Amino acid sequence: MASPSHPLAHFTKLSSSIYLQEPQVLPPVNDTHDDAQNGAPKTIILAFWMNAPARALAKYVAEYRRLAPTARIIFILSSSNDFMLRFTQWAQEARLAPAVKALLASSPSPSPSSPSTPEEGQNTDTNNPVYIHMFSNGGVFTTIHLLAAYRKATGGTPLRVSSTVIDSAPGEATVTAAVKALSFSLPRTWILYFFGRFLLRVFFTVGFLMRKVSGAPDAVKVARRAINSARLVRGPVASPSSSSSPAGLNTLPRRCYIYSDVDELVDWRDVERHADDAEAKGWKVRREKFLGTDHVAHMRVDPERYWGVVREYLFTEGVVG
Repeated sequence: MASPSHPLAHFTKLSSSIYLQEPQVLPPVNDTHDDAQNGAPKTIILAFWMNAPARALAKYVAEYRRLAPTARIIFILSSSNDFMLRFTQWAQEARLAPAVKALLASSPSPSPSSPSTPEEGQNTDTNNPVYIHMFSNGGVFTTIHLLAAYRKATGGTPLRVSSTVIDSAPGEATVTAAVKALSFSLPRTWILYFFGRFLLRVFFTVGFLMRKVSGAPDAVKVARRAINSARLVRGPVASPSSSSSPAGLNTLPRRCYIYSDVDELVDWRDVERHADDAEAKGWKVRREKFLGTDHVAHMRVDPERYWGVVREYLFTEGVVG
C-alpha cells in the first residue's frame, strides 16, 4: 500500500499497475467554468511508458485532471516484466481486466457481457467515446492489448474512441533500443549496471536471432502493426452539424503523433513511416515533431506547446452527445 506521501497515494488502485481517478464535483452549471469542458470526454485512458517513475506520470494525470475535471481517468503502468515475461495475449488480458471492467462501467457497449446495472453506466458508448494518450512502445503495447481485451469482453464490439495521442512511438524493434529502454530500471551501481546491460544485450540478441529463424514477430512489431487496425476501435459518430462526415457515420478516431528528431530510443523516421501507413489506411493523422527533446520529454521541455496540442485532441467537437 502506498504511503500518503507517495505520488499515487490519492488515486484508486485497481491493481498493481492500474489506477483510477473519479471525476471531480463541478460547481453549479450557472457558474463560469472552462468553456472547452463542453467537449471533454467522459473517460480518459493514459497508457504510460515502461518503468515510468510515479512522480513523473502523476504530473500528466494532474494536468489532465485540471483540463477535464468531469472525466474519469484510468491510467496504466507497465514494467519490464510485461515485455519480457507477460507478453502473451492471455497474460495481458488478465493484467488489464480491471481496466476493461472500469471501461465497461463508464461506457457500456450493447452486448450481453456489458454491465447493465444503473450504477455501472447510464449511457451507451455512442455518447461516451473515450480519449487515449499512449507513451512510447510500452504504452502502445498496453493499449493494443487493452483494446483487444475490451473487444473480447463485449463480444466483438470495439471501443469507441474520440481521438488518440501517441507520444514518442511507435518505433521499430532493435537490440540497441531495447537495451537502452530497459537499462533505466537497472541498479545505479556501475558494476551491476554494466553487467545488467551485458545480460540484456545477450538476452535480446538471442531473442532476435530466434525470431529471425522462426519468423515469429516481436512484441514491438505486433503492437506497431495492431495500433493501425480499424478492428480494435470505432471512432466518434458524426453529428448533424459535422461538415466532414455524414451524420451518424462511424469514423476513425483522430490521431496525433508527438515525437522528436533526437530521440535515441524511437527514431523519428519510424514514427513518420507509421503515420504514413495510418494515413493510407484512413486515419486522420497529425505529425507534431519537436526539435531537440529526449524520449517522452517533450512535455517537460515545452509544456505550453505540448498541452496546446493535447487540448486540440482532448476536446472534440462534432460528436453526438
